[in-house]
This record gives sequence, structure tokens and C-alpha cells, in this order.
Amino acid sequence: MSKISNKRKTTYYVGLGMIILGIILFLSVFVMFAKMMGEPDLMFSKQPPFINAVIGIILMIAGGYVTNIGAKGAAGSGLILDPDQAREDLRPFNEAKGGMISDVINNIDFVDKITSSIDNQQKEVIKIKCRNCSTLNDEDASFCKGCGQRL
Repeated sequence: MSKISNKRKTTYYVGLGMIILGIILFLSVFVMFAKMMGEPDLMFSKQPPFINAVIGIILMIAGGYVTNIGAKGAAGSGLILDPDQAREDLRPFNEAKGGMISDVINNIDFVDKITSSIDNQQKEVIKIKCRNCSTLNDEDASFCKGCGQRL
């Protein structure tokens, strides 16, 4: 099974770090604003740094892209348009999915074996024709299911 390179793992974790830093910067604006609400003197003298929220949003978006590139590789994420390299980048995931698909197919084969053995065990059913209405009834029936007459 193919392994994901350390370079891609590092890229993935750097992207996660960017997302976490972006969230912290974004939420810091709300914390500072709440702190200013407690001290009315600061509220009118100083504006909260809304640039932190903007930088935080940009870091979250960029971190999402970097994480995607780390997870799928440059070609697998669409950054480089090379189908052969994309196949190579996505090979670990395809092999994992192939293993899952094989498990499902094995389970389907098992179900087929069970159902075929049940089909082989079914007994032959004998039907009895009603003299009154000519409806076919099971051999152990006492009354006709069509007209209700005694068989």
C-alpha cells in the first residue's frame, strides 16, 4: 500500500495550524469587544482591531486550501493539471477505497452463497384444484381460497 509522504503530511498540518490561528484571530475581536463593554472609558477611546477578524478569515480560507493540497497532493487537489500525477497523488486513498470495496464484494459473495443454499433447500409445493371454481390451493388447505368451499 502506498504511503503519504512526510512533505504532504507537513503541508496538511501547517494548513490545520493556519486554520486554528485564523479562528483564534477571528474570535479575538469578539473577546476584545466584550472586554471594552465592561470598561466604558475604553469603548469610546479605542476601536477594537477589526483587522484581526479579516486576517483570521483569510488565514482560515488559505489554511483550507493548504490542508486540501496536503491531503490530496498538488495534482490531486487540482493545483497542477496533470492527470498522471493526480493518479499518483490519490493512490493511497484509492487503495484504501479499493480495500473497502473488496470487503463489500466479499460480503455480497457471502450473501449469494446463503441465498443460493436457501433456494436449493426449498421444497416442492403441491397444489390442489378446487372442484367448484378451479382455483389452485396449497395441498394442506381445508377450504378454497377463491370460493371458500370445502376441498
